[in-house]
Amino acid sequence: MSGFLMLFVRALLVCLSAVLLTAAGKVPLKNDGSAETYLSDGKQNYPVRLYGIALDWNKACRGGRVDQCMRLGDAMVVGEGDLIPDMRAAIGFYLIACDKGRALGCTTATELVREGRAYPPIPALAYQTAKKGCALGDGDSCAAVALHLYRGDAAPQDKVLAAQMWDKGCAAGASDACRLKAGALFYESSSASDQTAAIALYQTACSGKQGWGCSGLADAYSKGRGVPRDDAQAAIAARSGCFEAKGDTVLACAIHARYLSAGSNPEDNKRASMLLTTACLARVGQACNDAGLMGQRNPPGSGLARWEIARSFRDGCDFDYGAACGNLGQLYASGFDVINVDPGVAVALYDKGCRLGDTISCDRAKAIGSSAHSQRPAIDPSLTATQQLAEATRFVQAGQGNQAFQTVGRLMEEAVADAQWMMGGWFYYGEPGVVDQVNQKDGFILFDNAARQGHVAALKWVGMAYWEGDGVAQDREKAMGYMRAAAMRDDPAAEAIYRSMQYEPERQAYARRAAEMEAAAASRKTDWGAAFSAAAARWSASASSSSSASSSASASWQRYQTRVDNSNFNNYVSYMSGGTTACISSNPYCR
Repeated sequence: MSGFLMLFVRALLVCLSAVLLTAAGKVPLKNDGSAETYLSDGKQNYPVRLYGIALDWNKACRGGRVDQCMRLGDAMVVGEGDLIPDMRAAIGFYLIACDKGRALGCTTATELVREGRAYPPIPALAYQTAKKGCALGDGDSCAAVALHLYRGDAAPQDKVLAAQMWDKGCAAGASDACRLKAGALFYESSSASDQTAAIALYQTACSGKQGWGCSGLADAYSKGRGVPRDDAQAAIAARSGCFEAKGDTVLACAIHARYLSAGSNPEDNKRASMLLTTACLARVGQACNDAGLMGQRNPPGSGLARWEIARSFRDGCDFDYGAACGNLGQLYASGFDVINVDPGVAVALYDKGCRLGDTISCDRAKAIGSSAHSQRPAIDPSLTATQQLAEATRFVQAGQGNQAFQTVGRLMEEAVADAQWMMGGWFYYGEPGVVDQVNQKDGFILFDNAARQGHVAALKWVGMAYWEGDGVAQDREKAMGYMRAAAMRDDPAAEAIYRSMQYEPERQAYARRAAEMEAAAASRKTDWGAAFSAAAARWSASASSSSSASSSASASWQRYQTRVDNSNFNNYVSYMSGGTTACISSNPYCR
C-alpha cells in the first residue's frame, strides 16, 4: 500500500467518530460511492456524476423533496466536497425545483441562463422559466419577465408593460424589480430621461442601504453617465455601498478601492489592493483591470507583485471588461516582464476590447498595423483562459502539440495557475507530441508555482511530494504547510490527509519508506491524471459557454452574486475593515 493510501486510511480511522456524529452535515465524497445521473440542463439531457451523500439528495429530489433539488443546485455551483463545479448541472437541478413549484428555483435558473453562466444565453428559456416563477407569485421572476419584454428578445417587445410590471413589483418591495428597471434604463437606453429615472432609483436604493443602488450611483458619478461626473459623490456612494449597504456590494467596493488607491497613504493602498483583488475574485472585470493598473503604478503599500499585473488584466478580459483586454494587449505590444512582444496576440486582444466598447482598444487595433492581423496564433488569445486550455487539450489530441504548448506557455506567462499545473504535468510525466523528454525537475517547479498561487490540486501534489521525499528532499513540515493550505480551500481529501499527517509518527523505518517511494510516485501520477481529466472536462464545457462579446458588453450590469457569495464577500469586507474579528474558514475570499 502506498504512503498516500495509508494516509487516507489513517485519516478515516482518526475521523470515524466525528463522521458518525456529523453525518447530517456530510459533504459529497468519492469514498462514499458514486453514480451517474442525467437531467435536462435546459438545452439537452446532461450527464452528472454524483458522490456519496449527493446520491441521497438526488433520490430525495426526484422523489419530490424540492429542498434537496435546491441543495444539489447550490452544491453544484460551488463544487461541494468532491463534486466538480458544474453550472449546467446546477441549472438542471434548479429547473427541477422550479417545475416542482419552488419559485426560488425558477428565479435562480432564470438568472444563470440569462447571464450565460453555463452556456451562451438563451433568452427564450430564461423567459419561460421566469414566467413559471412569476405564476408562482415570485416578484423577482416577474421582474425578469419584464426585462425580456423590455428587450423584446424572447417575446414581442413591450416597454410600457415592462415598466408597469417593474413599477408594481418595486412598489410591492421586490428589490429585483427596482434593480432590473434601473439597470435596463441606465445601461441599455440612450435616453436622457431614462437615465435620469435610473439615477432616482439608484439614489433611493442607496439611501435604503441596498448595495446595488450604491453601486449604480457610484458608477454613474464616476463615469458622468446620467449625471455630471463628480468623483467626490462617486466616492461617497461607493464607500457607503461597500461598508454600510446589504446585498450585492462588490461593485461599490471595487469603485471605493479605486478612489482609495489614488492617494499616497500606504495603509489606504494596502486596503485598496485587497479590495480590488477580492472584487476581481468575485468576477468584477473593472476591479481586475484597476488591480492591474495599480500594480503598474506600484504605489507604496500596495503589495501587488509584478506577475499579478498580467493576471489581473487576463481576469478582467475574461470577465468581458474591454479596457482589461486592451491593457493586456498592450503588454504584448510592448513586452513586459516575462511577456515577449507578440503583435498577433496584441491585436487579438485589442479587437476583443474594441468589441466590448473600449475606444482606446479600437484605436490601438488600428495603429498596430495590418501585418499583425496575419500573425494571430492558432488558438485565439482573446478566448478566456479556460477556453484556451480546452482548445490546447483538443489540439494535443489532434496531434498539434506545438500550438498547444505555445498557448499553455503564453498563459503561464500571464500567471494562470491552471496553465502552470498543466505544463507541470507534461514535463513531469511526459506528453507525447508535446513534451517527449521527461524533465521532473522543471515539472516540479511548475507544480510548485501553481501551488503558490493557491491551485488546490497542485498544493496536494506538492505536499505529498515533500511528505514522501519523492523527487525532492523530504520535508514533513513543508508538506504539512502545503496540505494545510489545500485543506483551507475546502478540499475534503486534503483535510483528511492533513489530519493524518498530524498523527504520523515522527520517525519511520528506512526500509519501509524506501519500499513505498515508487508506489507513492505512481499514485501521484494517477492523482494528477484524474485531476487533469476532470479539469479538461470543465475547460471543454467552458469552451462552448461564453456569450459573444457584443452581447455581453451591454448586459454585464445584470450579473449577480449568489446568496452564498453575497454573504461571503460582505463577511470579508467586514473583517478587512474591522467590523468583525472573524473571517469564516469556508469563505473563499478569506484565504
